[in-house]
Amino acid sequence: MKWQIVCTGIGGRGVLLASALLIETAEAAGYHAMGSDELGMSQRGGSVISMITIGDFKSPVVGRENADILLSFEESEFYRNLIFLKRDGIAVVNTTRRALPDTVQSLLDARGTRCFLIDADAMSWKRKMPQASNMAMLGFFSGLNVGPCSFDALTEALRRKVPQKVLTTNLEVMGDGRKEAEALLQGATR
Repeated sequence: MKWQIVCTGIGGRGVLLASALLIETAEAAGYHAMGSDELGMSQRGGSVISMITIGDFKSPVVGRENADILLSFEESEFYRNLIFLKRDGIAVVNTTRRALPDTVQSLLDARGTRCFLIDADAMSWKRKMPQASNMAMLGFFSGLNVGPCSFDALTEALRRKVPQKVLTTNLEVMGDGRKEAEALLQGATR
């Protein structure tokens, strides 16, 4: 199996930590995984793009319309980087919206793209850790059961990466994200 993932956001949103956790999780599952980051003006709130390839790839760079998955930590970055997502891909977008604009939704429908909208910021604020919205995004993604990045594997990687003083809250936020995905998927099958 092979996957290409694009994580995108703005500086300070945890894109790089999220991509590092995805890579580490894939490697722990026995896959070859690589990443490439474009930081731009990330220190000043600029765009951050992290490309990840999992499987038999020679390069971590994801080309136009090749990403299986687009994880967008900011809604505006979703629109800017939608060009990476292939037909029949999956997008997860951190937004307060309940629905995308009709023109965007029509485009996604025509391309067979599944797009999930999640208010990861609200989840992290609920736990009084606004900087953990990336964990809500990863938890949600793990709940979709795509690729080797299971919830348990991601939590193990997280335990190795973050300081103990913030670990519990990060794990709770990640769990909230996963529960959101599971509830959404259960509602879709009814």
